[in-house]
Amino acid sequence: MYIKGDEMRYCVLASGSKGNMTYIETKKSRILIDAGISLREAKKRLDVDYDNIDAILITHAHSDHVSGLVTIAKKADCTVFLTRETFNIIARKYNEKMLDLKVVFIEPNVKFSIKDLNILPLRLSHDSVSCLGFVLVSNKASMGYITDTGFIPIPYISLLKNVDSLVIESNHDIEMLHSSSRPWILKERILSADGHMSNYICGQVLSSILESKKLKSVVLAHLSEEVNNEDIAVSTVIESIKGDYLPEIYVAKQRERLEFIEVTNDN
Repeated sequence: MYIKGDEMRYCVLASGSKGNMTYIETKKSRILIDAGISLREAKKRLDVDYDNIDAILITHAHSDHVSGLVTIAKKADCTVFLTRETFNIIARKYNEKMLDLKVVFIEPNVKFSIKDLNILPLRLSHDSVSCLGFVLVSNKASMGYITDTGFIPIPYISLLKNVDSLVIESNHDIEMLHSSSRPWILKERILSADGHMSNYICGQVLSSILESKKLKSVVLAHLSEEVNNEDIAVSTVIESIKGDYLPEIYVAKQRERLEFIEVTNDN
């Protein structure tokens, strides 16, 4: 395992409507958040031993988050952590294939542990029966993972002021969405409280989180390929942030992985 002095590091392998997966490792743990790309594609993007994955955390049941779940979980013989509601949806889709997996049911706002990782699932607002974000802590290092939500409740914003790194949704540019040829019903879904956060809302949320000046790195995630782009996302987010404190800002991609981001607590 790579980890040296750093307590945690992570790599976003894919982020967007065509597939999502993030790899996280600590001194003792290797986990995935979501499994929305194939094992073959994951291996192309990141050369790690997928046979030794300890666990897969599932945010929700949409196919861009679970399409590779059964294959990867069986290959690694690892435990899948998800809500009972999400399991039931996936089980109906994959029938008996889910019955062979090791599963632990989790609930929003109830902590659990995987080796040296302490994890708090967060209840998000999305058009899925159950959708989770996560705060992960190893030793003194911590990170948040928040995508596929229309907004973030104020208590969670207070919680995220204490993390060292954050993956956060910056899905669309509002003007590009309004002027697109997408059906109005789809636009309404995306803009709703059960949809996706825009660049502007992402920036507003980050502005509040950055008041603590603790966050060192941010990954803008789940960007739409049709009604957003990297330059607009970054500029809109930065313009929305009040104050002069800025962390390192990265943009997650759909078809290629990011480099590893080290998560450390220097405070």
